[in-house]
Parts: sequence; C-alpha cells; structure tokens
Amino acid sequence: MAKLKTDCFNLEYTLECGQIFRVNKQDGWYYVNAMDKLIKIRQNGDTIEYFGANKPFITNFFSLDVPLKKIIKEINRDDNMKLATKEYEGLRLIRQHPWECLVSFIFSAASNIPRIKSCVDGVSKYFGKKITVGDFESYTFPGCGEINDTQKLEKARPGFRGKYVYEASASINENHLESLRSMPYEEAKNVLKEIKGVADKVADCVLLFSLDFMEAFPVDTWINRIMQELYFENNPVPKKEIRTFADEYFGRYAGYAQQYLFMHARNRTK
Repeated sequence: MAKLKTDCFNLEYTLECGQIFRVNKQDGWYYVNAMDKLIKIRQNGDTIEYFGANKPFITNFFSLDVPLKKIIKEINRDDNMKLATKEYEGLRLIRQHPWECLVSFIFSAASNIPRIKSCVDGVSKYFGKKITVGDFESYTFPGCGEINDTQKLEKARPGFRGKYVYEASASINENHLESLRSMPYEEAKNVLKEIKGVADKVADCVLLFSLDFMEAFPVDTWINRIMQELYFENNPVPKKEIRTFADEYFGRYAGYAQQYLFMHARNRTK
C-alpha cells in the first residue's frame, strides 16, 4: 500500500460527480478502473492510500498537480458559485484516457448514470481482460480497434449507441485523439464532432475530462436547468447561449465551474 499527502482534494466528490463511470465502493474503499488498471483507493483526512498504480499516475489521474485553490478563486464570481465550491471543496477533474472517455460519453447520449455505467462495464467484460486487486474482480477497458464484434457488443445492451461505438473503434486510433491536445479548443471540438454519435455535449465532456481543455463547458439536463435558474432568471435559453455565457463569465476554468454546479444541482434535487 502506498500513501500520498494531498492538498485541497476530496476523493468522494471527485469520483462521484458524474465524470467517470467505472467506480465501485466496497468496505470503505473505492475501486477505480482506468484502461488496464484497477486502483484500490481511500482517503483519510489529507492522505490517500492506494494500490494498483504508482504515484505519478495517481497524481496525474486525479489532477493533484493542478492549482485548485487558484482555480476556485477565479471561478467564484458570485454567491451561487461560492456556495457550490464550498459545498464540494476538493472536487477535481479526472484525467481519463481519451479513448475510454470518448466511449463512455457516447454511451451517455439520452441516458443516465446507472445505464452508462452498465454499458461501460459490459464493454469491459466482453472485450477486456480480467483484472483483480485483492478479492475485487473487474475487467480492463478495450483499446481502440478492440471493440470489433457487434454480437458481443450487443450483450452490453448499448441500444442505438452501440453502432457509434463500433464505428469509432474501427476508425479511430489513440494518436488521433492525443493530437487534439495541440489544437485550439474550437478546432479540437469540431474534430471530435466529426465522429458519429458525438455532438456538443459529448465533445465537451471528452475535452474536459480527458484532454485538459478546462474551458470546455458540457451542457446536459442538470446544467441547463441550474444555469437557467441562476443566471437567466428561469428563462429558457438555447444550450449554445449557455456555453457562450459560461465561457465569457467563468473564463478559462469554466469546466471546473460546470462540475461544481452539476454537483450542486443534482444533489440539491436529491
């Protein structure tokens, strides 16, 4: 078991804010899948304990190298945002593998978190390899080109999303996705939207949760609702207008604002 002292980090909020789906909790430990890794991790105060990965991976994956306090200071533009960041202090963006993130959010179209999790777990089970940490058993995530059997894919019950994942697996390679990092935000987003099954929200999720485009601002049902309530006097506005407002209002860290607002909106409803 390895230990790492952290600053301004909350493992629970980070793992349970809807940005990643292959997460399970058992006996006080989180089990987190990341491509070919299965990480067992928990937090005690400002210290995290973990198995299954080394310190550089953990630091990068959980964005522990990001100056979160500085980011929070920049996005705290009003009392609503200050409340959300105080409620969920320590929530950080995860740096997922771009391919796994892309498939996960293609599955998110017209869906909900339990269904997305089921689809991603199913794809891993039918196309990945068994992996264990202690008594916990899971599966690695298949790489580009490995989701290559439509009958097996159907067992994951992806619905209409399955054809998009199958086509993406056949046509995309990791280098293509990694090359997006060097592009301006709008250009990278447009390249992603050339993939069937990828529209604005999915593209922004991939850019934000795997490629370090912290200005990306995915607008789903929860964000649409909370943004209209807090910033548009409950008036219905197009999602494009919400994204434009977020870019201008929150600036280069709009994606962090999105995650805090998402948690605030979803858990307030609960």
